[in-house]
Amino acid sequence: MAKEKMIQDWGEALETYAVPQWEELPKLSLYMDQVIGLMEEYLSIYEKTGEKLITSSMVNNYVKLGIIPKPDKKRYNRVHLAYLIMICILKQVLSISMIQKMLPLTLTEEELAHLFNAFQDAQRQAFNEVTDRVYTTYGHLNNEDAKPTDYFSFFAQTALTGNIYKIISAMIAENINTITK
Repeated sequence: MAKEKMIQDWGEALETYAVPQWEELPKLSLYMDQVIGLMEEYLSIYEKTGEKLITSSMVNNYVKLGIIPKPDKKRYNRVHLAYLIMICILKQVLSISMIQKMLPLTLTEEELAHLFNAFQDAQRQAFNEVTDRVYTTYGHLNNEDAKPTDYFSFFAQTALTGNIYKIISAMIAENINTITK
């Protein structure tokens, strides 16, 4: 059945997706158009039809807001890329002001590298958990007894779980200074 194949494809896309580790980010400095192209490649799974995940205007605004460091002679390095990857992923569920609280510019490059790799590991773990859920659902929905309401239940549980995680993420971001002391 086509719908079960679609769900299986989603699981496979989640299973194989990962942003690079710090060490895999380009060591060479890049110009804006190169940064945008690379970000689109790294973050393709987050793209929504008709919406850009990142534009040069967004990057410029992040610099103006002090969310990412200023480029060096219009060139961006792995520090910029790491911040941009985390920002683009997190802004799917958190406001820019919350992200700014979570990702201070006061980090050393070594601290940022550690934070970025921890972020990538957390993302990989989250994707694995969701992938397991998708495959479990696929097994259930592939059954002859599956009803249309089973698909709705899967959708509802996924959306509601995402919303609950969004709420708790906002609570953590709002209280990050209290939590980390």
